[in-house]
Amino acid sequence: MVNPGKRSGRPRAGEERLSREAILTAALRIVDDEGIDALTMRRLAATLQVNPMSLYHHLPNKSAVLAGLAELVFADLTPAEAAVSAEAAVPAEAAVPAEAAVPAEAAVMSWQEQLKESARAYRNGLRAHPNLALQVLADTSAVSGVVVATMEPFYRALDQAGLPPREIFEAANTLIDFIHGFSLGEASVRAETFELAPDLIARVNELPPGKAPTLTRIVGELGETGLAYDFDSGFESGLATVTAGIAARQR
Repeated sequence: MVNPGKRSGRPRAGEERLSREAILTAALRIVDDEGIDALTMRRLAATLQVNPMSLYHHLPNKSAVLAGLAELVFADLTPAEAAVSAEAAVPAEAAVPAEAAVPAEAAVMSWQEQLKESARAYRNGLRAHPNLALQVLADTSAVSGVVVATMEPFYRALDQAGLPPREIFEAANTLIDFIHGFSLGEASVRAETFELAPDLIARVNELPPGKAPTLTRIVGELGETGLAYDFDSGFESGLATVTAGIAARQR
């Protein structure tokens, strides 16, 4: 029996038809505002004012919704512009396969800058939806083909660096692991800065004399001001370190 307070999935005259996109948009709003735990199929149906059963025609369960949300967030990071530029610039009879095309921006950037821009875009995708980011990073079932495709810019930049296939694979994984770890820490704090200094200074001062002389000296020289931590500058510093390490492996 249908709850009279809810609409079925079939729209009335003049109403917008329930769609997968509409469901995912509503789900993303719930996750952003209240977290993953607040998202249930019943809650989603109530938000859309439809019968819960109507959702299952589009997405069979919560896992499918979460996978769809990952697609929604990461779709903007895929190299879709490559296909567009290829079609616009090459005659149909000589068309280049989309996967072989290189975006115009990438053609004029060094591989290091391409790698850094891709890393920043990937991080921003996670940072824009921290509640979802935690789920995507913790649940491999949420990693759909769209999410996997976001690796293309990393592989393209590393290929242009002249690395052999195995080193491309390892370097890309190292960089992605850095972004994931950084994003998890950033999402857990939910602030632009992290007050590390007071606690670190107090703990170092409590160490027995000679226990960690180098650490004690460096922390003392930096003080609270020098130990102030900003996530944006911290990410850029880490990104520069990883990129420099990759460059050192070039033959």
